[in-house]
Amino acid sequence: MKKFFAIIAGFISFIAISNIALAYSGDIAIDKQDVTFSTDNFTEGKDIRIYATVINNSTQDLLGVVRFYDNNGQIGGDQVISLFAKKTDGVFIDWFPNYGKQTVTVKIFPWQTGIDDPSNNSISTEIYVAQDTDHDGIPNDKDPDMDGDGVENAKDAFPLNPKEWKDTDGDGIGDNSDPDIDNDGVPNKFDEMPYDANETLDTDHDGIGNNADTDDDNDGLPDIKELQIGTNPLKADTDGDGVIDGKDAFPLDPKEWKDTDGDGIGDNSDTDIDNDGIPNKEDKFPFNKAPVIELKDDKSSVDIFTPQIFDATSSTDSDGKIVSYKWEVDGKEIQEGNALTTNFNTLGKHDVKLTITDNSGESVSKNFEVSVLNLGFYKEIGLSLATILLALGIYFKYIAAAKDRKDQENSENKLNS
Repeated sequence: MKKFFAIIAGFISFIAISNIALAYSGDIAIDKQDVTFSTDNFTEGKDIRIYATVINNSTQDLLGVVRFYDNNGQIGGDQVISLFAKKTDGVFIDWFPNYGKQTVTVKIFPWQTGIDDPSNNSISTEIYVAQDTDHDGIPNDKDPDMDGDGVENAKDAFPLNPKEWKDTDGDGIGDNSDPDIDNDGVPNKFDEMPYDANETLDTDHDGIGNNADTDDDNDGLPDIKELQIGTNPLKADTDGDGVIDGKDAFPLDPKEWKDTDGDGIGDNSDTDIDNDGIPNKEDKFPFNKAPVIELKDDKSSVDIFTPQIFDATSSTDSDGKIVSYKWEVDGKEIQEGNALTTNFNTLGKHDVKLTITDNSGESVSKNFEVSVLNLGFYKEIGLSLATILLALGIYFKYIAAAKDRKDQENSENKLNS
């Protein structure tokens, strides 16, 4: 009996296998070993190519498509396969994976599903993709700048966000997208110092906020001084004459801004701008104070044949500098420089003239007369007279002494008699 049932079971199995073989007469299949990758190092953002090889297990030519999936999301489009009997066909797709655990699945979709075995139409592989935020090929755990924004991770408030790296007010919103970077209540577009919570205005745009700036309008006058004299500390040119307050001699008078001679009268209304005693209309240099000649020593009388130095180094020019000294003796130009060295070889009076010129081109001259004497001769006469006077003094002193002795002798004689 048992043998009978075994025969019957074997027959039934044969019939079933025959039916399956008949049913799957057009089978195409894929195995795990038929799926490969272009790399063994899976990094986020790296272009990876997935290859799949499909085999035709049947004796007839077959068609179908292959689809690639990443965590159930299809990668790219359908890849058509065309397989001759008992042959294979290969396809590929390019994959740009996200980081983390990924399940890559390859599925076959035969055109003739009725004769295909569906159990071998899909294969899945688990892949771990290392995080690489900036896609530079260096995994984050080894990358000193994970988001590739040029700021090291340790200094980056947002190390995984390439658009942000700083959070000035610490509110969790990066400065690049924060509408109020310093969180002072004034939106960035109205805040001239958006990175300083203590400042909102910078009138002169010098990088120092008005609260800390001692000269808000950068006109050269401290704010305190401006409040004292009545000018506007937030307006560099209070009177609007084109000259900033710090350089305006009359910062509250739009008609005046300069006082060349410092006499308290603005140049526009001053009839003698340089205060040199020459009215502007007659002055070739109305804005320039003439240089002043000063000689160190009185040389009105000098000795013949003796070198003389006329020193004009004390001469001055209050609003510039002296650029030229010219000396003339008896009408002849003989030397340039701030001092004249010369000899006088003839007795009598000689004319000396000095002309100096300043850097504005204005010149002044001084004439003086020098008497040349033979001082050596007068010295000899003086010595001779002194000798005579000394001799006379000695002589009269001797006569007086002799007379005193004689008078004393006469007195003694009278007493003895």
